[in-house]
Amino acid sequence: MTIAATMMLFAAHSAVAQDKIVIGLSTPLTGSVAALGQHENWGASLAVEEINDAGGINGRQLHIEAQDNQCNPTQGITSVENLLQNDPIAVMGALCSSVTLAVMPIMERAERPLMVGVATSPLITEQAGVGGNDWTFRINPSDSGLAVALGNYLTEMNTIKTIAFVGEDTDYGRGGHNALTEALKGKGIEIVSADFYKQGTPDFTTVLTRIKAAKPDAVALYATGVDELGFIRQYRGMNIESLLSGRVSLDELLPVIQAGALEGATSVYPYAVQLDTPENKAFVESFKTAYGELPNYQSFQGYESVRVLADALKRSKELTPAGLKQALKEADFASVTGGNIKFDDHNQAHNLALIVKVKDGVIVIETMSGT
Repeated sequence: MTIAATMMLFAAHSAVAQDKIVIGLSTPLTGSVAALGQHENWGASLAVEEINDAGGINGRQLHIEAQDNQCNPTQGITSVENLLQNDPIAVMGALCSSVTLAVMPIMERAERPLMVGVATSPLITEQAGVGGNDWTFRINPSDSGLAVALGNYLTEMNTIKTIAFVGEDTDYGRGGHNALTEALKGKGIEIVSADFYKQGTPDFTTVLTRIKAAKPDAVALYATGVDELGFIRQYRGMNIESLLSGRVSLDELLPVIQAGALEGATSVYPYAVQLDTPENKAFVESFKTAYGELPNYQSFQGYESVRVLADALKRSKELTPAGLKQALKEADFASVTGGNIKFDDHNQAHNLALIVKVKDGVIVIETMSGT
């Protein structure tokens, strides 16, 4: 190949690359919650594929660039700094609340939108929009909104008066405890104990022994990944009779549920694969076809995040980060859940909260409420 031909080929490749609209994704692709990060990546990739097949954004193709943050704040900062080198119009992430809080200032200095779709710490809302960081937008409910829905449900049960709280020692776990404590005020339900564990804890015997002796009416669990599975296995192994509730990832525990070990357990969550909307049925079918698995909360939020960004890009007067930010502030997007994505003055959306329960070995949606 001649030098001239090589230069022409390089120019053609450069033109194609420049024609793409890059969206960064910071998510854990290794470590204890890597499976959740992989699902977020899958959901985002599915949405990009669907949007590109439909013509892209004004004829331009979307492209997802993913970086591993290991659910670690330091690595999260590195991942976002690496993503910014590729000139993304926005970054999605960072799944874990502590990592999200760490990268928010990086995105603010870079003056590019950060789309939060999984992390639930109330601190993210407090610090976003009029809280100071006008470049952070969250489409999923915070733990404050979810806790209100859970508190109302537990109150209506009229059988829960005492709760033992167990959560990871992160912004997610501690934020969940604070939110649930606030939501239960005046409802006649008391959190009688609170235990926080380090991520990667293999043995919960000491905590579970105290809980079994105290006999609370319920245990509110705020855990993720392998820690959640390990806790639940030991919880059931010790035959603790307290109702298991909180933010339990029931969709990640199907083998345990099918074995009959979690009968009666409840959870508050922003998504369930059982949602009976045409949009969700189509999403579930497309996801299963693409990846051979059912989607979960993380894959749903990856999918929804890209779709919200794409909607804003189509409405944006200019395809720039600043133009995208303004379009996000004006969003009124129909969610797969049947709710709507609109941002308040803290750039926080208020999609639906679902109360899900294990009945006869399957997950059912008990009720839905706003947040």
